[in-house]
Amino acid sequence: MERIAERVPAGEGNRRTGGDLVGRKITAAAYKAFVFALLAAPPAFFYFIVFRYSSNVPIWDDYEVILDFLLRYQDADGALQKLRLVFAQHSEHRLAFSNVATLALYKLSGAIDLRSVIRFGSLGLAALVLVFYWTFRERERKALYFAPVVLFLFQPQFYEAMMWAMASVSNFYVLVFSFGSILLLRKDGRFFFALAFFLAALASVTQGSGIFALAACALFLLLKRDFRGLALWCALSGTVLALYFGFYEKPANHPSVTKAVLVRPVNTLRYFFTFIGASFPYPFLMGLVFASFFLFLTWRGYYRKNPALYCGLVYVFMTAAVTALTRSGFSVEQALSSRYRIVSVLFPMLMYMAFSEFLQGRRLKAAVFFPAVLAGAVLFNVHANVSEFRKFPGDNFYRNESMRRWAMGYPSLLFHDYEEGRRIMLESIDRGIYEPDMKRPVKSQ
Repeated sequence: MERIAERVPAGEGNRRTGGDLVGRKITAAAYKAFVFALLAAPPAFFYFIVFRYSSNVPIWDDYEVILDFLLRYQDADGALQKLRLVFAQHSEHRLAFSNVATLALYKLSGAIDLRSVIRFGSLGLAALVLVFYWTFRERERKALYFAPVVLFLFQPQFYEAMMWAMASVSNFYVLVFSFGSILLLRKDGRFFFALAFFLAALASVTQGSGIFALAACALFLLLKRDFRGLALWCALSGTVLALYFGFYEKPANHPSVTKAVLVRPVNTLRYFFTFIGASFPYPFLMGLVFASFFLFLTWRGYYRKNPALYCGLVYVFMTAAVTALTRSGFSVEQALSSRYRIVSVLFPMLMYMAFSEFLQGRRLKAAVFFPAVLAGAVLFNVHANVSEFRKFPGDNFYRNESMRRWAMGYPSLLFHDYEEGRRIMLESIDRGIYEPDMKRPVKSQ
């Protein structure tokens, strides 16, 4: 039988090859654009909010932590007294990093602008997301699989911390230093050990919860079986804790920890689980879910796969536990406060990263787990922005209006003790430390 060969017109094979190449390039470009949008859009909108609606009006602790600190620093006699002021206790915290940042921003401009403090604080989240990216052990398409982390982090559920100068620095940078110290211990050598300890010690004087970075890093060294390093770390940590709690005074208005444990343990547990799940509907139930996930990861030995991420989870659980012990006496509802949600939102982020690594190489991850989490993270981010965005213009107007009314003679300063706030405000203006965006009051009040 005669075989008839199919003839291909000249050049058609080359055209097909070229077409396939162009198609692959278009697909690759579309994929890169999609990933770029997922990674860039949330922080872009987040920083638009911060730069557009931040206000140069002090609120609450800004009076004591920023303005009055600068007044007392100017009045300090000698370097030793200034050093004591930098490390002085405020409530249950020692805010040395915030104090140094305040001094630096004041020296750069000659007067403190609270918008600059807020914006500097918000940059801590950009540093934090880089730390999480380096902590994440994803072998394929890392940028794509990291997108839910960005979507969970860059959203305005914690709007109070975003727009509160004192809180934006302490709440955000304590996380950068804590997780950064754990990450550095992955590396061997004295230099990385020293740098990790420096960051952990810095975390402890950025916010009170930073103390737990010392414990989380000690656990990491134990998991790493670096017993010599662990012994040195514990000795150095003991020194930091002795300095921290030397002359420490329990804030008079804070609830009793003893009562939280012995008298109202159920209330404390409710606060703990509500705090963990505060970023979601049914927060108590979600707190139980995240705690169960953590126990599952521990049971399956996840601490051997990525001890840095596991110790990061231990750090946020310790933060939640001690917050419950020290704050549950105020009310369980306080666990839902927006200023704390920067911690609460870490639980879904870190759990996602851990389970993504746990499921690595399994078909379930690409087919079900990642698409479901990505869709959920997009919905979470969009809902947070839609529901919270309207608060920013109103808050900006409220703060500026309160300052305008004070300039007209009304007692409208946003501070719990008006007379003390008035003293701090007037002295700050008289000395040129602070320059409000309107004239000083026309009469005393």
